[in-house]
Amino acid sequence: MWGADVVGGIPFVYEDPDNPGTYIGFEVDISKAIARQMGVEQRMVIRAWDTLIPELQKGSFDMAMNGIEDTEDRKKIVLFTTPYFVYSQQITVRRNANGITGLKDLKGKKVATLSGTAAEDILRAAEGIDVHINPEIIYSYKDLEDGKVDAVVLDTPIASAYGATNPKLKNVGESFGEGTYAIAFRTEDKQLRDAVSKALEVMKENGELSAIYKKWSLMDNHQKNIGIK
Repeated sequence: MWGADVVGGIPFVYEDPDNPGTYIGFEVDISKAIARQMGVEQRMVIRAWDTLIPELQKGSFDMAMNGIEDTEDRKKIVLFTTPYFVYSQQITVRRNANGITGLKDLKGKKVATLSGTAAEDILRAAEGIDVHINPEIIYSYKDLEDGKVDAVVLDTPIASAYGATNPKLKNVGESFGEGTYAIAFRTEDKQLRDAVSKALEVMKENGELSAIYKKWSLMDNHQKNIGIK
């Protein structure tokens, strides 16, 4: 069993609009491929994003995969697989906004992001930014649409799904703050973690991960940094 959040989950994990009650997304495809590699069945357990690590630790599921950044702080409390995706941070503003193209331009601005993310860490470490935290992705972009904040900073797959596709918003500037997603396990589950890491490495070598990312328009040169061909 793996844990994920489906609220505002495009393109990670979200309800299939053509088949209500079923879920699609690039991480759904990855979970199915891992299960196939390991010869097991997979089942998703839905939890709020910022509760995934605590829920993993208390045994609600066996692994957590949902755009979880393998930060140094998290590595102190859970085990991580080999990385499966390279992300960076993207700034989104309203369509008619000008003058914001990089992190330095956010000084003195109200900026929304998702709680518990690398984006939150970056924003809090920067000087003079009024950081607004939301429990779900969709609320940050809604606050931007409604003029409650001046910008949103979130990972590139999220910004592509919610910023680039919204006619009221636009993504600006070059992405920054590169990092990686990995699958989280309880500290006592090293053997299971190693088995899943091995499956991911096979998928990197045989092109299966690349094919998944091309399907979801996520394949870019950053992925070569973790051996995806």
